[in-house]
Amino acid sequence: MSENPQIDSWLSLGLAFIGGYCDAAGYVLAKTFTGHITGTLVLAAISLASHDWRTLLRHLLAIVVFLTGVVSILISERLISRSPSRSLLPVVMTIEIVLISTAYLALTSHLNARFGLFVGCVSLALGLQNGAFSQAGGISVHTTYLTGMITSLLKTEAQRHSSETTVHDKLASAQKVRLLGGVWLVFVVGAAVGAAMVFWLGAPGVFGAALLLLAMVIGLCVSRWRPEKRNEDRLRGDDYETRTQQSDPQERVRRPSVGLRVQAGWHSSTRFCGFGRRARFLFLLLCGFYVFPFPVHSQILQEETLSGPDSHETGQGPHGHLFGTWGGERTRLLERGVRFDFQYISDSLWDIKSEQKERFASWNRFRGTVDIDFGTLTGLHGLFFHATALWQGGGNLGAYLGLLTSPSGMSSANTCRLDSWWIEKRWLDERITARVGQFAGQDFYGAQHYAASFIFEPMGYALGNLFTDLESFDPPSTPAMEVRVAPLHNLYVKSMVLAAVRSPFSQNPTGLVPQFNGTPMSVSEIGFTPGKKASFVRAFDSVETRKGYSGFYQFGASYNPAKFTSPTSAKPRSGNYLLYWMASQALWRVDPKGAKGLDATFAYDWSPPDVNRNNTLLTAGLRFNEPLPLHIHNTMSLGYVRNSLSPNFLPPGQPSFKTEQGVEFNTLLDIAPMLLLQPVIQYYANVGGGTNRAVVFGFRTKVEF
Repeated sequence: MSENPQIDSWLSLGLAFIGGYCDAAGYVLAKTFTGHITGTLVLAAISLASHDWRTLLRHLLAIVVFLTGVVSILISERLISRSPSRSLLPVVMTIEIVLISTAYLALTSHLNARFGLFVGCVSLALGLQNGAFSQAGGISVHTTYLTGMITSLLKTEAQRHSSETTVHDKLASAQKVRLLGGVWLVFVVGAAVGAAMVFWLGAPGVFGAALLLLAMVIGLCVSRWRPEKRNEDRLRGDDYETRTQQSDPQERVRRPSVGLRVQAGWHSSTRFCGFGRRARFLFLLLCGFYVFPFPVHSQILQEETLSGPDSHETGQGPHGHLFGTWGGERTRLLERGVRFDFQYISDSLWDIKSEQKERFASWNRFRGTVDIDFGTLTGLHGLFFHATALWQGGGNLGAYLGLLTSPSGMSSANTCRLDSWWIEKRWLDERITARVGQFAGQDFYGAQHYAASFIFEPMGYALGNLFTDLESFDPPSTPAMEVRVAPLHNLYVKSMVLAAVRSPFSQNPTGLVPQFNGTPMSVSEIGFTPGKKASFVRAFDSVETRKGYSGFYQFGASYNPAKFTSPTSAKPRSGNYLLYWMASQALWRVDPKGAKGLDATFAYDWSPPDVNRNNTLLTAGLRFNEPLPLHIHNTMSLGYVRNSLSPNFLPPGQPSFKTEQGVEFNTLLDIAPMLLLQPVIQYYANVGGGTNRAVVFGFRTKVEF
């Protein structure tokens, strides 16, 4: 909780609205109170009397999960008692957003237990909220139910009019009555709005609570960032005053007026940044972030904007390019905030053993990229521009062999196009970022953190079956908009709305036949890096970020509301989604502050098997940094991929699908600052879900111009 009573009051009202909203929405959609134990116990008793055992279990689940959320918060506060307890609330609110989103996905799925999953997720969210926020300005409040609140309100009002009550007690009672009355009223309004939204929109109506929570997280982060910033400036002002007193008397006559203007500006900003107005102000910022530049600090040029095989593993700097600094022009442009990058990448692969005839395939890509920091170039701090174009073509060995796991993380379709571009605005030292333009979902959602260390697609770029719901990929990027929020220095939440890709490529045998393509779809992700600060403007792996025991953990989901056909039903189904979990962690370091050592990575995704042929995928890998005693950068990586096919797509009379498995071992050698060589050998079992095997050998080359 906050140290500011005013902020606590606004939080209590906002969370009470969420409590009423979710409780009403839960009852309308699942006939269960998700945050009110008394009401749920009554419903459970009614179900018991009527022998409705399935509904009884749902009610009991809501009670147990709600209490579990409360207890888990109490245990968490005890474990982190040395840290300020108020730091827990933004994390809990962020978890609530993820749980409410998961509840919606569960409810719209075709699982038999979808109502139970929905009730469990929402009840857990409200239980966590109830445990994390229980006081506002020293007054006990409950934001998820009203029974105790109404009793406390009436009791306080009665004591307020007692003749034995002192003036001080009456003032305190009046303050408590105003707070409890406001919480009670807002809870009822939230319940009415939640019920109306669900009646109007159906299941998507539950997202109203998630959007309000996101606005509250943003506002809470801003409220805590501003006092820290004022303290820093106050310290700078004291130091400035000391230096002013020691300077020339004539200078002292001129400078105080400047100091007064700055101080007046801070007081005005303090009044303007009241917590109630902040949510409206941030909403306006998101609507017009190009028009209203906001002063920020510590802005740096984006060091990495490309994912997968296009990310930088080779040496950078004046000697990291084949043509050097272009006669000093590259250095001058970098000093102005403009960075150009030109590279060539090639995967040369042979199927040295398979059921198909031996074949050599080479996939080639030329890419040019420009990144501009307008803060350095023109003084528009926090504003950035990115654009990248490519030409690519060659042989697709994965399609030739019939593999689910493409041997190359680059192969897709022959094309020459503007791949992606965007304009990006950052606020509050990169805590809030908005981006709009044309870019691919798989470049930033479900992309492997250690992608540059592997060759085959599920580990060298992004999870191979993210295309099940037509999420865009590199290079057919589509119009998109993204918002990212980092409430803590090592935690972020981001969400993206994009146009789904209109036509699949042949190496993505997902079995989907969508009747309506190109619809707007959404992807969201929450990421966490424990134990160290991180910039989430770019969440890509590099030689520098590997130093120490670094880790990166992600959970994400994508959803497409279009209609998809299913082999189990003649009627098209509305909506398709995919969930994924990813973890990358340094396991051992020779030097605790260095990069040499062993890293591990793991990823798993799942999508409904009645709509998606390749509905689950698992990847796991190990990477040894600098294993060879050479003066050049080098790694050795071992990767494993497991693709499972849904039996719902099995043709009649055909043998059951087998799980395709792939193993890769490669060695990356930065043989020159501008040249990378990466020999690789891959083995595949049960190719395409059948019984065949394949062995692929080759290498990747990359040149930085």
